[in-house]
Amino acid sequence: MAGHFEIMAVEATIENEIKQGLTQRDIAQTYALGLRSSAKTDWAKVNALILARWPKGLERIKKMAHSGKCFDQPPA
Repeated sequence: MAGHFEIMAVEATIENEIKQGLTQRDIAQTYALGLRSSAKTDWAKVNALILARWPKGLERIKKMAHSGKCFDQPPA
């Protein structure tokens, strides 16, 4: 049986991931899932959380999320 799954509470999830020390790639994955979710997301808050942790990382994270490259496997 196929199902449809969505991420909820993107802001809280990304805030927790940043606190836990996850990488920009990890955050981009959550960001990408959030973009595809129908759940209401405060993107200004999400972006502020990212900028507070990585002042120059927001554009990189957004590029990875929008392109889907955050899900690509790194070279072995």
